[in-house]
Order: sequence, then structure tokens, then C-alpha cells
Amino acid sequence: MTKLRLVDGNSVGRAAHAGVKLKAGSMQTQAIFNVVKGARAMLMSAPDFPMLYLWDGHAQWRYDLFPDYKSKRDDTPEKIEDRARYNEQKPHIHRALSALGIRQIRSEPDEADDLAGYFVSATKKKDPNAQIILTTGDEDWVQLLRDGVTWEDHRDATKRINLDNLFDKTGYRTPYLFLEGKCLTGDSSDKIPGVGGLGEKRAPEFIAEFGSVGQFWAAVRDGKFKPRLKVHQRLASAEGRATFARNLQMMQLIKPRPLQRELITNFPAKFDRAEFLDICGEFAFLSILRDADTFLRPFEIAAAK
Repeated sequence: MTKLRLVDGNSVGRAAHAGVKLKAGSMQTQAIFNVVKGARAMLMSAPDFPMLYLWDGHAQWRYDLFPDYKSKRDDTPEKIEDRARYNEQKPHIHRALSALGIRQIRSEPDEADDLAGYFVSATKKKDPNAQIILTTGDEDWVQLLRDGVTWEDHRDATKRINLDNLFDKTGYRTPYLFLEGKCLTGDSSDKIPGVGGLGEKRAPEFIAEFGSVGQFWAAVRDGKFKPRLKVHQRLASAEGRATFARNLQMMQLIKPRPLQRELITNFPAKFDRAEFLDICGEFAFLSILRDADTFLRPFEIAAAK
């Protein structure tokens, strides 16, 4: 049986960067330190699940659909500076994970979300019994749930969603209906507007009432439901339909885009104890260096498999 953990690189990286500030010279290093510590914790929690870190490229096609996509992320000088501080550390995160023998991949025209959709689909097609853990703080990945696939929040490993508890955790009965709900509410972190003023509480109720967005439109078309509330009128309008269709195109991961192989970067992945310890020395990660044998043991075991 295939086992795999897909890790959202920038999701864990940005959370790691938000921790207590560490420095080596003028460069912040907390993202590097916390990412490697987090990788060890994940390996310890599920040693039979090899990790694959997925890194964002630049999905220009999303900006073409909606020019304001993600514009909120760099809307202040402080945010621009903080992102620069994180980006300065990313090459060293790649170096450290590579030296620990962890696979990483980046596709220039895709985001980690798109790569997750591709690898879930490809892995389950090859082995229907495959077990996959999706590690991210991004709930968009919940739409990728299917038999054997679990979503796990890297910020809280007890926060796990699978098909068995999907309804209890989200209010949606299927991953596709969860996706429809996300398209209705939009995504404030990516600055994608929702449709008709439906919020995170009302959207599951709307889906439960009508069955799906398509069934709502069919009921309106057939005269079985007359939109009287503004929220219904907006969704039934041509503008509302267009907004929902755009959001679906931007947010859906279930049917993955084909990868352009020539634009893919596969980072080296060979366990190298000396190289990793050199990196720790370079950035004065003394807590790791003081007991390197204990820290590296899980990675040595994984490399020997």
C-alpha cells in the first residue's frame, strides 16, 4: 500500500517564520529552524509516510482571471518587509530539507494547491488503496478528501478531517459541496470575493437547503423557487453566476491541471548528515547541534528504508 504525506511548503514555512525571531547576523532564521523541527515532528508522528513538500510557483492564470488575486498580502510596507525576510530564508529551507533526505517539488506555473490536486489524483489512480495525509493550514485542500485521504492542520495536529467527519467538521456532506461552499463565501486571505453575501455559517445552510448551487439555479429556472431575498437574487443574477463560475475555476483542485514537466523543479533529496550539521552550524542552531544524534535518528532510519 502506498503511503504519502503532502506538505504545503509555504503554509508551514510562513507559520514557522511567524515564530519567535531568531537571527544569524542580519538574517532572520526562525523559518529555517522551525521548518526542520516541524519536519521531524511529522516524521515521528507517521514514520511510514514519506514526505513530499510542495512549493508555490506563480499561477499567472489566476491573476489573469482576477487581477486583485492575493493583492491583500502585500498591501503595507510591513507586510512587504516581512515577506522579504521570509523569502531570504527559503533557499536555506530547501537546503536543509534536501540534506535531511526530504523530497521537494515546485512547478513554475502552479501553486502548491495545484500540485496537491495532481499528486492526490495520480497517486490514487495508481494505487486506489493509497493512504495520503495532506498537511497544510489551507482548508481549500479539504476538497481533495476521498477514501484514504486525511487533511491535517500543521498548526494543530489534532485538527484532522476525513470523509468520516467531514460533515461534522465543515457542515458539507461531500468534498465537492465543500468546494461549492468555498466558491460562495470566497477567500479573504486570497482576496477572492464571494457571491451574494453568503458567509461561512450561511453557506452550508444554503447548500443543505437546495442540495447544490446547480440545483438552486435549476429551481429558479423552472419557477419552483422565486428569489426574494437579496442573497438569492444576487446568486441567481448573471453577475452572480459569473462570479461563482470564476471562483470555481480559480479554486477547484479536484480535476488537476496537467503539469508542464519542463517547468518543474525537483530539489535534491539525499540524506547528508555532514551537510545538515554544517547548515545548523552556519545558523547557530545550538539546540539541534547539542544532541544531533537524537535529532537526526528518525531521518537516518527513513533514509535506510
